Amino acid sequence: MNYRPQQGHENLNNQSQAQSGNDSDIQQFVQASEILTGFSAFDLYGTGQVIPYYLFVKELAPQALSQLLVCMENLPQEEEERDFIIRAKVLSDPVLGPLARRLIKLWYLGEWDGANQNQLILSAESYQEGLVWQAIGAHPQGAKQQGFGAWADPPVQL
Repeated sequence: MNYRPQQGHENLNNQSQAQSGNDSDIQQFVQASEILTGFSAFDLYGTGQVIPYYLFVKELAPQALSQLLVCMENLPQEEEERDFIIRAKVLSDPVLGPLARRLIKLWYLGEWDGANQNQLILSAESYQEGLVWQAIGAHPQGAKQQGFGAWADPPVQL
């Protein structure tokens, strides 16, 4: 099932839709997504899903998203300390934890766990651009084929 945006968000892939959200909010969303996924802002923007994901999550859980972005805004630079704080204050939180885990899943698989464990695929692009494919060095089945003769080459070493 594809996500159908409410009236006013007809074309979520249109970059001009970024104006539906404050640029600094979108930047905070990307920074939080970098920390949660382990991928760079360059990789996240490269998926073409930053604006659609931001608008989708903002529409579903505006208050929880704002809380998550504030919580993740001033984390320490030291990775071990930052990871400890994320586990203790974000992932363990009854409101922020589920949102953070859903956001991670959204970035990696292009799907959202909704109410009653219903999974929602935002779009074909969200599946194709899932970070899981980069993480495992593969391509989505039925999309982004490797090209003729790719079977003759050994797999990419990760």
